[in-house]
Amino acid sequence: LIEAYLQTQEPWDKAGAYAIQGLAASFVKRIEGSYTAVVGLPLSETRDMLEIAGIETGVSGSHV
Repeated sequence: LIEAYLQTQEPWDKAGAYAIQGLAASFVKRIEGSYTAVVGLPLSETRDMLEIAGIETGVSGSHV
């Protein structure tokens, strides 16, 4: 399975050679914490930081 994955072009332009939203998701058993942080930008945490800084995002916690 790993050899087949390496034959695709997917791993070669990724930090750590995988993207959780791509083919490599089949290798991941579980994620602890924020899925969006694994993808690249922790949306919930970013929203929280913006709102603490006084920037209204208009997005509630359940929509991130």
